[in-house]
Amino acid sequence: MKYPQILILFFVQILWSQQSTSPLILQADTLDLGQKPILLEEVIVGVSNLSAYELVLAAKKVMESSAQQKNQELTYFLRHSELNEVELNLKLKESTLKQIDHQFIDQVTQSIPKQSSLHTEALYKLTQDDSLGESARLIRGFELEEESSKIDAENIAEFFLDKIEESLKKGNYFKVKSGIFGGKIREEDIDLDELRPTKDSIVSDSIEIVKNHRVASVVGYQRLKEFNKYQPYASDPVVSVFEKPKHFDFQIVDYTYYKDQWVHVIAFKEKSKAQFYGELWINEEDNALIQFKFINTKPIKSIKLLGFEYSEPRAQGQFLYKKFDDGSYRHYFGRLELDTKVNVNRPLSFIEKKKAFIGGRKVNRVDLDISFGLNQIEEYTYILSETFTSEMVTNSPSVLEKLDSYPINYWENSEFSIAPSAAMKNFRKLTEK
Repeated sequence: MKYPQILILFFVQILWSQQSTSPLILQADTLDLGQKPILLEEVIVGVSNLSAYELVLAAKKVMESSAQQKNQELTYFLRHSELNEVELNLKLKESTLKQIDHQFIDQVTQSIPKQSSLHTEALYKLTQDDSLGESARLIRGFELEEESSKIDAENIAEFFLDKIEESLKKGNYFKVKSGIFGGKIREEDIDLDELRPTKDSIVSDSIEIVKNHRVASVVGYQRLKEFNKYQPYASDPVVSVFEKPKHFDFQIVDYTYYKDQWVHVIAFKEKSKAQFYGELWINEEDNALIQFKFINTKPIKSIKLLGFEYSEPRAQGQFLYKKFDDGSYRHYFGRLELDTKVNVNRPLSFIEKKKAFIGGRKVNRVDLDISFGLNQIEEYTYILSETFTSEMVTNSPSVLEKLDSYPINYWENSEFSIAPSAAMKNFRKLTEK
């Protein structure tokens, strides 16, 4: 429809101006006022009106209910790496054995490896039963370790015992006086013959395999328990956001779309100790926990007693959860890093005795001051298997394969083929000459 031409008159008058102005007269059937973009802020409307604290309580209820489901079998993959750095200083105070002098002490100090590592990747079957409890069984896995580079306090004492034994006749034994060694080295009298395993003992291969299988299975289960201590719904959790929520400050910092669902991102921080802080990701639909991230600001443990220091300065983790076919939410992926520091500054004495003498008369003595420092980093990676493969079927007890380097194509199931750390990738076992 055509409109007749019209005369558009615009009179613009400035009210605060006393001067007269000429009217603005335009002849046109349209007036172009130009275009200006209008910026609209994003508005997301959710159905939940719960506060951050109330969302945490709701998530606790959902996750604890899911964790109570028993009588099931789960297959899980667990990678564990242990990286050690050692600093050792020995000072000889007194020695009545000519073999033990300052030169010998220097040899000991130089011979102790300054670094070591242990890496394990394994697949386990976890059985949860109301009456029998939990147990894990090794299905398949491998281990990377350089035996000659093992580092602990016992290695040092063993080295001394080997050297001292060279100067002894049969029937001699030593008393080790120190409060820092455990395991083989004790504070009571130790017979050197009993200390060493019998080399010519004959044990059938089948019994040895069963024994190693049980040890590997138990170790795998213990590592899983250590890993799960950092779950917020654990029975005695390290990060007690669910167990003691009143000890934390909570704040909703985001509402976002994550893995096909809307989630509330809640930041938390401990009030008094300010030890842990992190995030809880809670979904809109079920108020279930979807992701849990944390790191500490102060050492978790710190002990100083009589020349012994122990601390756990860092714990950092990320755990992912999702809903399974049975309606429960379970942990399906996680990473955890733990740092441990040990320092020992104590005297160490070796006192030689002879059984032939009544009353165990002292013959020789070696007194040392030992300064031993260990920095250890542990790394865990957990994957809950959802895909059945032939490598999960095993009728006979399996053992951890001891390999010389990291095997790139070891796992048939691709979900376990995660990139190795630099330490694992670069691991090369020394060949014996």
